[in-house]
Amino acid sequence: MRKRFEWRPSANVFVFVLLITAGNLALYQKPFWSSAVSVAALPQNQGWLQLLSLQISQVFLLTCVLLLLSTLSIILVKLVASVLAMMNATALYFMLNFNVALDSAMIASILNTNAQEAFGTLSVSIIGYLFVFGLLPTILIWWTKVRRGTRIKQYLTSIATLVTLVFWLFPTSADWLWYDEQKTELTSKILPWSYVVNTAKYFKRTALDVRAQTLLPRAQFKTKLPARKQIVVLMIGESARAENFALYGYNKDTNPFTASTSIVALPVGLSCATNTIASIACILSHAGSKASAKTRQEPLPSYLTRHGVETIFRTNTAGPPPVIVTTFERPNDILLNCDTSGCPDRKMDAALNWKLADILKASTSNRIFLTIHHNGSHGPAYFERYPAGFEHFRPECKIVEFLNCTQEEVLNAYDNSIRYTDFVLADLIAQLKLVDADTVMIYTSDHGESFGENGFYVHGTPKAIAPKQQREVPFLVWMSDGFKQRRGLSDADIIPPETFPHDFPFHSVMGAFGMRSEIYKPEYDIFNLKH
Repeated sequence: MRKRFEWRPSANVFVFVLLITAGNLALYQKPFWSSAVSVAALPQNQGWLQLLSLQISQVFLLTCVLLLLSTLSIILVKLVASVLAMMNATALYFMLNFNVALDSAMIASILNTNAQEAFGTLSVSIIGYLFVFGLLPTILIWWTKVRRGTRIKQYLTSIATLVTLVFWLFPTSADWLWYDEQKTELTSKILPWSYVVNTAKYFKRTALDVRAQTLLPRAQFKTKLPARKQIVVLMIGESARAENFALYGYNKDTNPFTASTSIVALPVGLSCATNTIASIACILSHAGSKASAKTRQEPLPSYLTRHGVETIFRTNTAGPPPVIVTTFERPNDILLNCDTSGCPDRKMDAALNWKLADILKASTSNRIFLTIHHNGSHGPAYFERYPAGFEHFRPECKIVEFLNCTQEEVLNAYDNSIRYTDFVLADLIAQLKLVDADTVMIYTSDHGESFGENGFYVHGTPKAIAPKQQREVPFLVWMSDGFKQRRGLSDADIIPPETFPHDFPFHSVMGAFGMRSEIYKPEYDIFNLKH
């Protein structure tokens, strides 16, 4: 009986590992090369040596890791290489289509994104990336027959590789000074190390975050019981850049709904970060823009709860910060008892306003603090951030891969989302007017958004190189007539010469409630006439 011919590629373990490393360099380094070439000292020889040093270091490092794993099991090497191939393919899709930088902040944002938000960034073309850059390499990895050498030989080869890397680093130390200067630009673009290292850093920080929050010093109220109910609302937008607000001079009418209100636009200011997690930490911290994304200091809602203020936290986003509040609600909770045809769409931010006037009227608390965190203009699926009937600016981009749309279409979709946010703001103000209380509403955004400025899109770019559009955010304030009269304030009085949008909220909320503490900073209280 004739034997069936079956051919499989075969290699010893060292060659197999080198082939995987070579494949990593050939398939997944385009984002790195695009950045590295722009900052290297080319065309001088020094520039080529800088690039060569990084690539050689990558080869030795990945080779060393895989060889060490091979001493445990060839199956383990294949499994790790396959996972890296699929992860690299996914990362490549986002990096090439949205110019995403996989730094620690972006990894934190990814790991705190829910399924709905994640699917909103995907399109059919990701299948091609996964097939070509993920599945095909994985098939080849598992198809290859690997001849395993002795374990001692693999150990020695791994050690020799590491020693060679160390010896290479010494004579090229000048290049590493250059790399240190450019690390913000480069470290987030090297696959797979960008997401491997930064994911490890994230979980290390998360492990530290299980520690109890550090309580802030106690505060005193100017009056034990206010003569009239006090309500303060902090509305946090998502990816709303000031440049696209008509209130700040934009040439398209993105703020028609609040035009009839007495909303006040403070000067444009800079967000403390370009990602949601770090920015929310700043906004809710007494340290403001100086706060770390991993701060354990008591956030504003928890601080107010401890002082007897009724606190309500409503969010339409993933990954809210750890807060202690009286009531925490998502759209499903808010609309639980809504069984009529007039119920707002649970996916839209208007759901966060549902029945607010009734709830605030029914409350027996003298002081109420409400935090509303929007999904706002979260990209790249801007067209999903507003309901039917709000397609005011046309034509609009209706696909996730907005690089396949014209700039006009992308901006129209984004501007529609800003216009819808304006509608939600106006609706909130209308409901607050129905409540017999001294009321204040503060609106700012976690960060902005970019559409190709300096080659960057959406947000999450490291702050040092982010275009200004990712950091310039609006700061809007509405005050009830009763609040202004009791405080002796006019709209003009609260406008500072310079806005610090992520420093103002904590201290302005304290000021609105008449709270004083050793942590209170009057210079960041917009209701303090001496600011």
